[in-house]
Amino acid sequence: MQAAARWLVAVAGSLVAFAAVAVPWAVWSGDDPWDVIGPVAGVVAAGVLAALGWWAAQAGGSGTRRVRQFARGRGGVRQTGGSVGSGAPTAATDVWQKARSDGGGDIDQVGGDRS
Repeated sequence: MQAAARWLVAVAGSLVAFAAVAVPWAVWSGDDPWDVIGPVAGVVAAGVLAALGWWAAQAGGSGTRRVRQFARGRGGVRQTGGSVGSGAPTAATDVWQKARSDGGGDIDQVGGDRS
């Protein structure tokens, strides 16, 4: 639901951007035809839709599984996250891993799709 709400905000923001450019221009100029005002306001609205569309796409809808891991230790550190790849493809996985070894020891990190 969060992704749908973000897309609604993106479309509404694009419409507001079109109106914010076109209406004052049409009122103040009086002479310019809509053949000039419309395309200029449309380009502005398209830019706003592109920016807000990118923001809306970052919502990570219900199909995205997020894995966040942080490990710190003196010996060996092993982190495993993501999809093992058994059977049908699962939802997209967003993996973030951070590890730190305070002493001697190996850091082994595995993330993403390991099919």
